[in-house]
Amino acid sequence: MNITRTELIKICDRFLEDKISKEEMIHFATSVMFDDEDKYECEDEIVEEILSQWDNVHTQHKINKRSIQFLRDNLLKI
Repeated sequence: MNITRTELIKICDRFLEDKISKEEMIHFATSVMFDDEDKYECEDEIVEEILSQWDNVHTQHKINKRSIQFLRDNLLKI
């Protein structure tokens, strides 16, 4: 599965609509970052960096509605 910017925007939308939790976003990011079976592939470095930040225990506290809205808006501009 190729993880694209569009997919990340959809994930952001689902989070902003309270359809998924912060923990589910973190779990997804961890699954992608530590995929031993090569099921997942990131579209580019931006996608990989975002998932890496979501997976990082030191930056997970920054996952909130405001930051995800900001991220979503910026992904739409890229």
